Amino acid sequence: MPDIHEQAKCDYMLGMQYKQIAEKYSVSINTVKSWKTRYKWDRKSVHTKEKANTKKKVCTPKKDASKNKKPVFLVKDENDQLTEKQRLFCLLYIKNFNATQAALKAGYTDKYPGEIGYQLLRKTTIRAEIERLKELKKQSIMINEDDIIERYMRIGFADMTDFAEFGTELIPEMDPNGAWIIGPDGNPQYCRRSYLGFKNHDEVDGGLICEIKQGKQGMSIKLEGRQKALDWLANYFNMNPMNKHKVAYSNAMLALKEKELALKEW
Repeated sequence: MPDIHEQAKCDYMLGMQYKQIAEKYSVSINTVKSWKTRYKWDRKSVHTKEKANTKKKVCTPKKDASKNKKPVFLVKDENDQLTEKQRLFCLLYIKNFNATQAALKAGYTDKYPGEIGYQLLRKTTIRAEIERLKELKKQSIMINEDDIIERYMRIGFADMTDFAEFGTELIPEMDPNGAWIIGPDGNPQYCRRSYLGFKNHDEVDGGLICEIKQGKQGMSIKLEGRQKALDWLANYFNMNPMNKHKVAYSNAMLALKEKELALKEW
């Protein structure tokens, strides 16, 4: 087995930064820097050494046959070192590059999802998988008919509770001086009030928001037009009744109608 500093040298020659190498081998950044000085790591000499001695193995990325001398990292197969949950996180992350949402939707705990997403992105294997998926996305058509349908469905069936929290809560009653009002039983008296609060920007899909503004009565948020999206979908599925998204659309419409009916009865 090669020494750890030899393995680290290969990573350095491939373009990894001091911090990434230190995390990979569980050493300090200063240790990596001392290896570079002691063992005379030099990225600039990689190409010249390769030409001078073709038999000597140099840790360089695979190059393409073009005149461009920059290294080209080929897309590899799926990373076997990832768990299913980590792989799902990567797939969700490249959709809108929101680590918090990706962690939540991938099944990680809803306690500190932002911190979990940040820690996942620091893993070398996670970053490598994200880069692989991004490269695959570049090599494919960026948008097609299904993408447009799915986008309209997300707009048409967006739920305001994904963006805001509201309801009622009990709070202590206070006198004009700000002191709690005590009842005959010696306990504070409570009253019920309504509350409304918006979720943080890293917890929502900003692509579904049409407008956010500050007015005299406070902040307000407006989503993209639901009716316009539903009309477009209805018209499309009438022309293309065999589309694979038709069942999902029908089920979502049924759930929306049931929700509206329940609100009216309530």
